[in-house]
Amino acid sequence: MTGFLDLPLELRNHVYELLLGEELEPSFRGVLVVSEHYVRNDLPLRCYRGLLRVSRQIYQEFKQAIQHQVASKRLRYELDIAFSQGRPYFSLTWRQFAALSPTINHLFINVDLSIKNSLQNGSYDSELGHLLHHTPHCFAQQLFDYVAILLKTLANLGREGDPRSRVLYTESMTLNLRTPTKEVAVADGGPYPFKPSRRLRVDQTEAHSLHAAMRDTLQTTSKHFQPFNSNECDRLFPLIQIGCLRFAIEGEVWGEGNNLVLAHDDFQWLRYEQAGR
Repeated sequence: MTGFLDLPLELRNHVYELLLGEELEPSFRGVLVVSEHYVRNDLPLRCYRGLLRVSRQIYQEFKQAIQHQVASKRLRYELDIAFSQGRPYFSLTWRQFAALSPTINHLFINVDLSIKNSLQNGSYDSELGHLLHHTPHCFAQQLFDYVAILLKTLANLGREGDPRSRVLYTESMTLNLRTPTKEVAVADGGPYPFKPSRRLRVDQTEAHSLHAAMRDTLQTTSKHFQPFNSNECDRLFPLIQIGCLRFAIEGEVWGEGNNLVLAHDDFQWLRYEQAGR
């Protein structure tokens, strides 16, 4: 009987590529409390992880396939994070998760916002303002808190697979603001005791106003990250670093910063000291 290892290496590599490129089935999750336990249990780790336990040869070949993806800049994670006015939690949907790797080429996070009603004269109530303005519980702080726990979880999983692993490096991370939506009642609700509704994109003026507030909050939050001396990186274990942080609206980049590290559970900007100082 012909087994998987009897196939030519070229065909086995093709199977590995198909597994790594397989699309995820969208699965909506509500996140009320962010913890490493929750994040770990909710990661879309693929069923092919059982394949890695079949033999040492398959394990090595699959690891090489992952390294090939990294070398060709194709190892990408993508997820949607949605914030809703009046709800004490955000929702999470993974779109792409190839494999665990000490190097991630791109972490792409789509940020959605749902509001209850149209803005009145371009202004919004305190409930929405609490979510949009720079506060300890604003969307930007929740977003960075989640990313910090996510990267710590990935680093710890990597160390379980390879105890020698001490670095998780994300080459670039993009926080992409998408057009906000609002709840609109359906004209003909039928014979139901509740009023059915659907979500529609806000108009261009409202989107511009909401995006402006979200941009300001993201900028303010990231500017509050403390500096971290690059000479002290050896003290961080594991070392979790983001090479480039980009901010975008509908895929169009409007700002970026370079060299973030996760230190003392908070993101900090790397500061490089000049030689001789």
